[in-house]
Amino acid sequence: MLLTTEKQIKSRSLSQNGYQILTLEEAFGEPSPDVIDADERFAERPAVTVRPDDLAYCIYTSGSTGHPKGVMIEHRNIANYVNRNEKSIEIMHYAMPGRVNLALASFSFDVSVVEQFVPLCSGNTVVIAAEDEIHDPTLFAQLVTETGADGITCTPTYLLSLLDIPQSREAIRQFTFFDIGAEAFPRQLYDRLRELREDSVILNVYGPTECTMGCSAALMTGAEHVTIGPPMANTVFYVADQFGNELPVGLRGELIICGDQVGRGYVNLPDKTAAAFFTHDGLRAYHSGDLAA
Repeated sequence: MLLTTEKQIKSRSLSQNGYQILTLEEAFGEPSPDVIDADERFAERPAVTVRPDDLAYCIYTSGSTGHPKGVMIEHRNIANYVNRNEKSIEIMHYAMPGRVNLALASFSFDVSVVEQFVPLCSGNTVVIAAEDEIHDPTLFAQLVTETGADGITCTPTYLLSLLDIPQSREAIRQFTFFDIGAEAFPRQLYDRLRELREDSVILNVYGPTECTMGCSAALMTGAEHVTIGPPMANTVFYVADQFGNELPVGLRGELIICGDQVGRGYVNLPDKTAAAFFTHDGLRAYHSGDLAA
């Protein structure tokens, strides 16, 4: 379903291409004959109370560990994530005043949460790349240069591929902030980024979809010892054995994520929700399935 306005339908020639179109005018009342501008008509906030435990959105996992599952994220989760808190290293750098962030991810991917929600909630600029600008190195370079983008979030694989091409490599020199995650951080990536400039901030970010987005970040000062860094604000990590017992520092086990980042659970999958989400020391907790020490 596409929710839009009559003005947008007329200006963009939208048609029902496999989905249902619902206009705000239909949802909230009969439209006037001359179709009043939605910006004016719906300028006032709706009389709706939003509580911290209300559902904010649902995003599906990639399905890399099985079938895709719809993750329910509440307002408390996203509010905690986007908040510019000194304990949230990723957010502090992403929301730095004047930052111009390049957005590459689809709305159906959790990375879009950091690319768009975080800068917009901090009054910063978001540059949304078109499909061809993402895949064409020449167009990518042109977009970065023309918009003055200085921050990017992506995987190591994508960034390394751009660094192999002269045009995009030169454009990447413009970035002062790299938010890198979703894959293991390769040593060669750090070295190649440092070849471009010494003053850029390079973060290795970790966080599953079930816990909103990034739950921790490590400020990279070298590639010899790569970690996921400390947890962000209002988030707690501990390592557990196969029986769920908390292990002392130095012993390897499963990483358990606790706190305000942990989502509600999976849509219409009560058994999987019960197996992955639980309560630990009064905090909402999630079995990451990842090994840590």
